[in-house]
Amino acid sequence: MRKFPIITAAIAASGLMAVPALAQDTPPPDSTESAPESAPPPPTIDSDGDGTMDAWDQRGDGKADSWDTDGDGAPDTFDQDGDGQPDPK
Repeated sequence: MRKFPIITAAIAASGLMAVPALAQDTPPPDSTESAPESAPPPPTIDSDGDGTMDAWDQRGDGKADSWDTDGDGAPDTFDQDGDGQPDPK
């Protein structure tokens, strides 16, 4: 009687049973960390050099595209014409 296939099957079965247990050790991703879709992106640029981030680069070109001039955390002045300066209201 050969014991090699029986031992091999037992080792393989124990390995397959351990895989789901290993997968359960990883916590699920936390979906509460992302900002709501309607919220503006966090300020990324200090446009006036005062140490406070007060502008956004929404086009991804390294220049400010919108500014928070009243300090409420939301953009209120925009650059629609692409000259790098806030457009007049």
